[in-house]
This record gives sequence, structure tokens and C-alpha cells, in this order.
Amino acid sequence: MITEEKARRVLDDAAEYATEPMERPHEIAGALESFGVAVSIHSEDVDFADTHYEWLLNEAAALIGGNVTVCDYRFEKDNPDDEDCGLGTMHFECNGTHHSFGVEQESNDYLDMGAAQAAIEALAPDDDPRTFCCVKQEGSQLDDDIMVLASPEQREGLRLHLGLTFEPPLHQS
Repeated sequence: MITEEKARRVLDDAAEYATEPMERPHEIAGALESFGVAVSIHSEDVDFADTHYEWLLNEAAALIGGNVTVCDYRFEKDNPDDEDCGLGTMHFECNGTHHSFGVEQESNDYLDMGAAQAAIEALAPDDDPRTFCCVKQEGSQLDDDIMVLASPEQREGLRLHLGLTFEPPLHQS
């Protein structure tokens, strides 16, 4: 998934602050962001979710290495006069294809996790075996959703070696 050089650099950086071993699979999944193969959909307050989606889509697109361009992002609020309204539709283009996703979050301080996940899944280019898949969460504690960019073989390696499992995709092309 990454070069040996990148792995060494990230592990060397982590050695400076990592004092406890990661035990929960979701902690391991979250660490994949440091390796440049995952993006996190925050479950806590993000302030102005309507604009945060654009940032999140660009972060995910950057993982693909320049093969995906997100542009013309806009968020149409159901109530444009209410700054706190989180209900609406996000629109964007990905490599010239228009996408739109309904957002059903009452407050503009929190992301609609499902809409964000589906939008990120839509970024996968047709000529790349990698797709974004959400790491399955276990237990009652709700964490950020971690979207990993990986091929089926790489996901199988993550399952075998790190114990990570993945949700089925929300967005079907």
C-alpha cells in the first residue's frame, strides 16, 4: 500500500510520541491516516459541516495521487437563511461527473456520516483497483468513520495482519 521508505518515516515519527500499544482495531485503523491511505470522517463537532464536506472530499481525493479532481462543490441548505441548518444536498464534480448526496443532519455542527461515506466512496476512479471502504466498528462506542483506500487484496491483508474488517459500500456506481 505504501513504500518501505514511507513506512519507516511514519514509524520513526510515531516512536517520538507513541507510548502505549494500540489495542482496538479502530485505533489501528485511525493510524492508517498517518500512512496516507485513509481519511477520517469526524463524529464529533466540526463547526460548519456544510463547508467541512468539501475539505473532506479534497483530503480523500489527495490520497488517490492526482487521479481524481473534486471541483464545483456546493451545499444547498434546505433552509438557506438558517446558518445552523445541516439539512440539504451536497453537490460536486469528480473528474467531470456530477454527484449529489442528501444530507440529513439537523445541526450544521455535525457531519451526516452516511452522506460523507457515500460521497468519498464515489471518488474511486474506474481505472484503479483501489476503492474507499469504511472500517467496521465493533462495540457500542461510536468513533470517527475511517475510510481506507485499498484494493481487495490489500483489504484482505489488513484483515489477516491487523484484524480490520470493512463495511459493505453504501454507494453503488
